[in-house]
Amino acid sequence: MTALDWELFDRYLAGDLTPTERERFEAWLAERPDRAAQAAAFRRAIDELASDVPVEEREAMWAGIVESPAVAEPGLRVAQLPLQEPARRRRRVPILAAAAVVLAAGAALAVRARRQDRNELAAGRVVTVPRAQQAQFKLPDGTLVLLGSGSTLHYPSDFDATSREVRLEGEAYFTVEHDGRRPFRVRAGELVATDLGTEFLVRAYPEEAHARVVVRSGEVAVRSAAAPKRGQEGPVVRPGELGRLNPSGEPVVEQADTAAYFAWTRGILIFDGTPLREALPQLSRWYDLDFRLADPSLGSIPLSGTLDRTLTDDRLELLASSLGLRQARSGRVVTFSSADNRAPR
Repeated sequence: MTALDWELFDRYLAGDLTPTERERFEAWLAERPDRAAQAAAFRRAIDELASDVPVEEREAMWAGIVESPAVAEPGLRVAQLPLQEPARRRRRVPILAAAAVVLAAGAALAVRARRQDRNELAAGRVVTVPRAQQAQFKLPDGTLVLLGSGSTLHYPSDFDATSREVRLEGEAYFTVEHDGRRPFRVRAGELVATDLGTEFLVRAYPEEAHARVVVRSGEVAVRSAAAPKRGQEGPVVRPGELGRLNPSGEPVVEQADTAAYFAWTRGILIFDGTPLREALPQLSRWYDLDFRLADPSLGSIPLSGTLDRTLTDDRLELLASSLGLRQARSGRVVTFSSADNRAPR
């Protein structure tokens, strides 16, 4: 066995393995410390999350788990989460699904958040998706969310009669059914986006200066979180436009290449002259690798092209060559440096 057998792991957690199967599985775990750590992380996540997340919510989360990108490592086939839960596993896997949503680093983060504030736990939910993964699930009002890599969404266990508000750190695509009596709002940093009946994306990663709202269909109003909550919601963003706050905190709307912003929802990344300093954080989240520059001056080199979810050594070398750079990989760290700095042969 070279990769995690999810059905076997499910039965292992449930205590349904035969003695021979258990011996085989535990021997596989013992081969590498990270495998045992992953199994322990799952068990902790299940213990923490299963007791307070409703069964139907866990099932919805599981149904929307999206495959991890296939990042190639020498001698290791990367385990991937199945896109949909096989019917024969319905009996136990909803509990495992709670852990799957917060796999690896995400599990620890979500668990810590719940331990730190039990009052917030009683009032709401926190879904965290690690790098190189995505999750799709529904909010209590039926809003469909596709949560991007390295992102966290805070939302209430139930919306009240007058409003629907969520808090985003990272990136998410929302499909909302408009309800004029209960506006749907997304707060991302200092920006607040109010749905006016639409499908839209909000992006607010820590390394980016400003949160952005991009509309696929319908309309979204944008304003500063510091603006009065009542009355005018702010300027309206329409398809083909981007909404953000300027340096003074005022909302602005401008034309944008929306196809590039929505590309990740289709399993690709699109870059069009994007400076490397801005592109590398996206690549790090997409492939769960740490991309670095040997020299900060290389950050202005533009990256253009389309990347899918598979990164082999050959593709990595091709990416570096297209930039006029060389790359060196050590574990999960990829460093780009000037091609002129090659060591003499």
